[in-house]
Amino acid sequence: MTRYKLIYNINKDIWNWRGGTKQVFFGNNYAANARFIEDEAGREIAKEIEKLNKPEAEKLLRPYLTDKKKDPSSRLNNFITLAENEFTQKFDPAVNALEKITQQPMMADDFTFYITTFPRMPYFYDKREIFIFDSTAEIWGLPIDGVLHELLHFQFEHYWREDKKSPISKLSLDEYNYLKEALTVVLDTDLQPIISVPDAGHAVQAEFREILHEHWQKHHNFDKLIEFGLEKIPKEI
Repeated sequence: MTRYKLIYNINKDIWNWRGGTKQVFFGNNYAANARFIEDEAGREIAKEIEKLNKPEAEKLLRPYLTDKKKDPSSRLNNFITLAENEFTQKFDPAVNALEKITQQPMMADDFTFYITTFPRMPYFYDKREIFIFDSTAEIWGLPIDGVLHELLHFQFEHYWREDKKSPISKLSLDEYNYLKEALTVVLDTDLQPIISVPDAGHAVQAEFREILHEHWQKHHNFDKLIEFGLEKIPKEI
């Protein structure tokens, strides 16, 4: 059985706020995602800390986040309750679904999920750690949605990227990331009600994802999807 820990740690959250206001990935400027933060005060802090050093940023963030954690009606605390319930009901079925999709056992037995109030979901593959944004169904979907997205990356890294016999191991980092992000097309309506919404991916990959999804719907074979994706990766990557 795959085990997990679901944690809110204010220091981890502060780290994600600081990193998230400075990162751009696949054309997605995470600072622009501040619009998904719960309140205007938080959105203003996100703008402010872009130009602050660590102690200055922490001076703004710590009291703001402390108040969120103390407020039983905050979106953060509502999300923690939601996530605990969702994981209890859906984590095992989600892992089973990924194993069926990839035709491989889950690549590790233990994972740690850190809840964050900033709309960025980084992960640390070697530590088996994933950040989960305190989203709602209307924003980024429910907790298991994001977890499945990131765990699929873990499966792809472990069974294909780290396999020296696989052509995936020979891709450049840009090519690898491009294919890795697009492969989440397999997290589609077939997985409902485990997921609340199909994985939307990155807008800049919309055309590539559509091509991959058509192939997936036709064959439902992850190895063949990877081979097909390798052939179709845009040459400019």
